Amino acid sequence: MGILGFLASLIVTIIIVGIVEMISRTRLPYGWLGNIVVGLIGGVLGQYVLGNNWGPSVFGVLIIQTFIGSLVLILVGKWIMGQIAANRERVR
Repeated sequence: MGILGFLASLIVTIIIVGIVEMISRTRLPYGWLGNIVVGLIGGVLGQYVLGNNWGPSVFGVLIIQTFIGSLVLILVGKWIMGQIAANRERVR
C-alpha cells in the first residue's frame, strides 16, 4: 500500500468514526485527530475480537469490525468519564 492507499484508509476511518460519533451522540476531543486514534484502536480491537477474515473492506479498512470496535471504545470511554464525574460530585 502506497501513500495514497494509506491516506484513503485514514479517510475511511475518519468517516466511520464520524458516523459512530453521530450514533453515540458523543463528541471526541481533538477533532479529526481524535477520530483517527479512536478509529485505529477500535479497528484493531474489533478485528481482534471479531476476526479479520470476514466482512466488507474499503482500502484495507474492515468496515464492520472498525465500526463496532470504535463504537464500543467510545461508549466505554463515555461511561468511564461519567463515573469519574460522578465521583468528583460525591467528593464535593
